[in-house]
Order: sequence, then C-alpha cells, then structure tokens
Amino acid sequence: MTWVEEGIFAAGGDHIPSTWETFAHQTGISAVLHLAQDKPAVFQGRLERFLWLDVEQEADADLQVRELAAEFIHASREAGLNVLLHCSSGRHRTRWTYVAYRLLLGDRLKGVLRAAAEKPWMGPYHTDRTLWDAYRTHMQSRDK
Repeated sequence: MTWVEEGIFAAGGDHIPSTWETFAHQTGISAVLHLAQDKPAVFQGRLERFLWLDVEQEADADLQVRELAAEFIHASREAGLNVLLHCSSGRHRTRWTYVAYRLLLGDRLKGVLRAAAEKPWMGPYHTDRTLWDAYRTHMQSRDK
C-alpha cells in the first residue's frame, strides 16, 4: 500500500482483501474503490463504503465509469473517510480513478496527468488524453 494524498491510498494484490479487518483497523481506511474484472475480491470484514467496478484496464472505463469513481472518492472524503483505491492486478491500475477524482475537483488536466506519472505511481503514465479532455468537458457540462 502507498500514500497518494491526504486520506487516499492505493494498493493492489490479494493480500489486503483477505486480511481486511486487521488492515482497516491499523490504517483507519473504511472506504474501498475496488477494480476487478468479472467479480470483486472479498474484503473480509466491515466497510463503511465499498464500490466495485468491473474494470481492470483504464481503456475500459467510459465517461460514466470515470465519473462514478470520482464521485465515490469525493463523497467518501467529504464524509471524512480514508479511501483505498484497490485493484487485484496491481495498484498502478487504479491511477485513472485518482485522475478522474482530481479533475472532478477542478484541477487542471496537465497538472493532474503530470502528478499521475510521478510517485507513488509507476511511470510513465500512458493514457488517452483526448478521453480525459472529453471527461473534463462532460463534467463541466454536467455542472451547468
């Protein structure tokens, strides 16, 4: 597990879901955005908030899925919860959810993409910038 920013962490693999109760108690994390294809991992223990997305690759996340991920992170943080971005196939696959969240907050795309290419993520960050431009436009039009 790694720290992304205040209240947001990223992790991957199968260890955390299988030891969730102890992990959550030690870290204070109580919300999980989980990415896994076909079916979610079973998090053994209590969660205050949980969102499973049947998406493993960023390219498979359409505008609505990106919005859903961003809103889940935002609502969890607004509720004062620490959030774990988790993918069984590796934490680097959760990076797009963080990008969606930062864009929802109104951050500039260039800065967000630069941050997504730095630690704690694995660089370089290969992404479809035109899809992020479309997402940003979608979010702006939604707010009007």
